[in-house]
Amino acid sequence: MRRLLALTIALMLGGILGLYAFAPYLMSLVFEGSPTLTWRGTGQYAEVPGTSRSTWPEESPATDLEPKLETLFSESSGVALLAARDGRIVLEQYGPGASEDTRLNSFSIAKSLVGALAFVALAEGKIESLDQTLGELLPTAPGLNGMTLRKILTMRSGVHFDSKTSSFGAPGSYKDSDTFPNPFGPLARLHFQGLGAVVDGLTMDPTQPNAFNYQNVNTALLGAVIERAYGKPLEVLLSEKIWLPSGAKDAVWRRPSAGSSVSAYCCIYATARDWIRVGMFFASNGTREEPFLPNDLWREFLGLDVSLAMRSDDHYGNSTLQNVLDRDGEDLQGPFTYFMGQNGQILYIMPEKNLVVYRAGERYQLLHSTLYGTWNSIQHE
Repeated sequence: MRRLLALTIALMLGGILGLYAFAPYLMSLVFEGSPTLTWRGTGQYAEVPGTSRSTWPEESPATDLEPKLETLFSESSGVALLAARDGRIVLEQYGPGASEDTRLNSFSIAKSLVGALAFVALAEGKIESLDQTLGELLPTAPGLNGMTLRKILTMRSGVHFDSKTSSFGAPGSYKDSDTFPNPFGPLARLHFQGLGAVVDGLTMDPTQPNAFNYQNVNTALLGAVIERAYGKPLEVLLSEKIWLPSGAKDAVWRRPSAGSSVSAYCCIYATARDWIRVGMFFASNGTREEPFLPNDLWREFLGLDVSLAMRSDDHYGNSTLQNVLDRDGEDLQGPFTYFMGQNGQILYIMPEKNLVVYRAGERYQLLHSTLYGTWNSIQHE
């Protein structure tokens, strides 16, 4: 009996040690868990320095939503809904337990910000062209030599997100975040160990080189390219190029471990007011005195010249999305760009209307109805 017990214990310990050797991040996964909407402070974070001074006008924004929007916001467990026009907040609503001090997760809105940094690198000559390849820009990814930045930005890279040494892997035929509940899947490895843990095993699919395939690893690769081009961490570049110029206050950006690069594709925590401030910065292309980008690159990044026909299919380009408002009977009409994260964290940008809307919540909220309802809520302003 004792021998059997000892053998059982030995087998269990061996199994635990083997499991830990195969997936050394499991304790981090248990401790941190999957990303949450509001910041809990668990895990590792890098600081994104912002301004320490208040940049908001004194006037109080409206807090009442028109009835249809109020229902949408409540039924989707809305946490924050803000609108800004002509440089000031005109609508500000929070769900139960949230306030202007609550830090909210970007989720994949981070992808749009990293995409914006790629355009800054292009404007500043740190990269020569969006058609440059990783063979030129990221020699640590030998299986991706033919992949261009443009294909990364548009999620058409054809990357195979798997490992040479593991049977666990998500081929490029489906969204990698669908594998996240699998603690041994490729996204878990990327999320808890960083790009270095998976980059050697990445390859490209030669059979569907232009197929749209939304993979978080694309933005992780883009972030690595930008860091190498500048010789600076992404959080520093975000602060210098976007956060400070927009007037946003300090934020934090999740990273797999202390000293590692941040998770380029996810998890910047900032207040709703700072998110809408960032949206206003993009909508106005910085300031007249200091534009964020040359006008042609700004229009390309936001997709302002994407046709209405392409927008009607919810166009994805340059880590941003483009759509159009065309519902009969509504006053607000026309094209819009949006940055979107998990569960409908959305930053809407309509430069022609001087309108920016930020919405965060626990579940998706109807895309167009949110904009219509917001516009109708602020008409008395």
